Amino acid sequence: MVAAEAALSRKALDVRLLDLRGIASFTDYFVICSGTSDTHIEGIADAVREAMDEAGERLWHREGPRKSEWVLLDYVDVVVHVFTRSAREQYDLERLWSEARMVPIDDVDVEVDSEWEEFVPDDEEFTAAASLDDLVDEDDEWDMSDE
Repeated sequence: MVAAEAALSRKALDVRLLDLRGIASFTDYFVICSGTSDTHIEGIADAVREAMDEAGERLWHREGPRKSEWVLLDYVDVVVHVFTRSAREQYDLERLWSEARMVPIDDVDVEVDSEWEEFVPDDEEFTAAASLDDLVDEDDEWDMSDE
């Protein structure tokens, strides 16, 4: 998935991908991740926006001012949440959407932007994400009747 890989290029922490298909009508997936500071969060959000733009995905809505503890990027099919740890614990989206299937995140070869190395100490959890192609089961039936 483009958004998750872009977040990882800026060393996003604890990246999670929730499959909301069938339980939410406003999006198919959440990408949830954490940053270590407001600067790190903004850098992650910038990387996601740039990568999604390059992939031809239009940003429909953004919430969270610069220097905030939470940025939300809404691409309709994918909503990206970038939190500080404390904000992530407070909102606890993984618990709120516990019915959602947690998509396994496989290691992928993500090139980390060297300018962002300093934002995450080596002992922090740094996880990689699967590509969107790995998430879509070819046997899935897509119901387009609501569109």
